[in-house]
Amino acid sequence: MKFNIRNKLVIFAALLIFAPLALSALAFVVVVSGTIDANARRDVEKDARLADRILRSRQQTLREVAQATAQAVAAENLIDSAASPTGASSASGNPAQVAQQSQASGQQKLIQLIKQRVESSGVDFIAILNTKGQVLVRSAGSGEDSFSDNPLFIKAKNAAESNQPDALLRALVAGSVNETPDLLKNFGLAEQFNRNAVSQVGLMIEAIAPVVSGNRALGYVVTGQLINNAPQDENRPLAALTREVKQTLYRDLQEVAVSLVLAKDKKVISASDPRALGLTVQSELAADKPTAVNNPLLGASYKTAFAPVKGPDDVTIIGYVGVGVRESYFSQVFNATLLIIAVVTGVSLVLGVGVAFVLSQRLTQPILKLTDAANRISLGELDEPISVATGDEIGELGESLERMRISLKQAIERLRSRR
Repeated sequence: MKFNIRNKLVIFAALLIFAPLALSALAFVVVVSGTIDANARRDVEKDARLADRILRSRQQTLREVAQATAQAVAAENLIDSAASPTGASSASGNPAQVAQQSQASGQQKLIQLIKQRVESSGVDFIAILNTKGQVLVRSAGSGEDSFSDNPLFIKAKNAAESNQPDALLRALVAGSVNETPDLLKNFGLAEQFNRNAVSQVGLMIEAIAPVVSGNRALGYVVTGQLINNAPQDENRPLAALTREVKQTLYRDLQEVAVSLVLAKDKKVISASDPRALGLTVQSELAADKPTAVNNPLLGASYKTAFAPVKGPDDVTIIGYVGVGVRESYFSQVFNATLLIIAVVTGVSLVLGVGVAFVLSQRLTQPILKLTDAANRISLGELDEPISVATGDEIGELGESLERMRISLKQAIERLRSRR
């Protein structure tokens, strides 16, 4: 296929424009891709830290409920009257009978008080403990339970019995603990725990406050909320942790984001999307800070990050709280950027080729005129002047051809005159 000079110039200009544009676009795509991925990782890790902060805020909420309940119990002096009577005996039993009636009345008042607190605060349970950690009364359930082995209770009790000036203030504690299925059953939480029994323990948020009389603790108030399978009911006074995290962080990304709580073995025990319950996160999780990793969830790839949930000793990891955002969301941002790059590159190429075509026409038009003039001269047509005024080398070539035309015409005229 034969190309004229105009086509060659246009092709050359197109290649000259396209090559750097393509390389620049490719480099830009690589940079943008890396930037979007880095920003996505940073944002997800930041959201996981915020989820951990929301968990700590939830612990503070339970601490306030426990403290307010303990103050109410102390103000009405209910804990002594609810405790089992000691030294009471007898058959005709007036003293024993009075003590039992007083105990029953005290327990009834306590039960009524803590049930009201549960209803208004939205916690899952409130219990009143004696100084040994034995349950005196509870808001729901039944059984003989003790918190004596509960690390949070041990922390509160040790603080209350220390010789520190602020001992009772230090005994007000909150944190996350693992509770056994038997205790959850006795507190009326078996149905929630067993709804998707993927873990052998219940991950709880708990708070303990001392019931203070003078400078000593008469007993303790414990409040708790079970994280496992927490219902995503928006009408609960204290929403599920995963729901609060999602509503706080992803109000505008409801369809592509998920909030998760994992047990220590990395199985999902609570999720803003119940379909995720029971799934196992396959990637390694950092023990110190959230690190973004990709995980398959709900039939898609999610960019996830998890913050460790530590026990009362602030060392032992008992679970993880985190978030996930579908990879397709970040792909949409990349695809939109890629489309913009493609459009800008295409428009630049079209404009460049168009300008090259116009310029090539302006460049080749005088050359074509000179070619036509040379053809006429070769045919002996010397009467038509050659006029190409471009002000450059082509113009000088036109002037040379014009002088040649004049010279040839004069030479021919002289030859004719001699005949």
